[in-house]
Amino acid sequence: MIQRIQTVFLLLISIASGFGFFFLPTLDLSYLESAVPIPLKSYLILSASTAFLTLLLFKNRKIQLMINRIHFIIHVALSVFLIYGLFNTVDLNPFLVWLMVPFLSLILLILSSMSIRKDEDLIRSIDRLR
Repeated sequence: MIQRIQTVFLLLISIASGFGFFFLPTLDLSYLESAVPIPLKSYLILSASTAFLTLLLFKNRKIQLMINRIHFIIHVALSVFLIYGLFNTVDLNPFLVWLMVPFLSLILLILSSMSIRKDEDLIRSIDRLR
């Protein structure tokens, strides 16, 4: 489990989301006039726990890939929401800081998915040789 590079990528996502939970400033989203309040701190807990859950599923690479895709879609949706908020605000600094976590996670998710896919292809090729 530890010797695989996707473990490092998924662990970095968990660590970045955990640090974000404690150190990111709160955002004032009242001007976006959304009917539902958006709890961004819970997103960070969800992201960290999803990455850690994916890390623990190292024996089942297909489920790992599926959870990575769902995690990727969640990060893209949050990034789009934050970019929308960025264009509709006067104070840019909190949004830019909040955008760092999803973009870092997106990059790490892409790298971990590529590594998981590479491992799956390697296992398939070994099975063909037997």
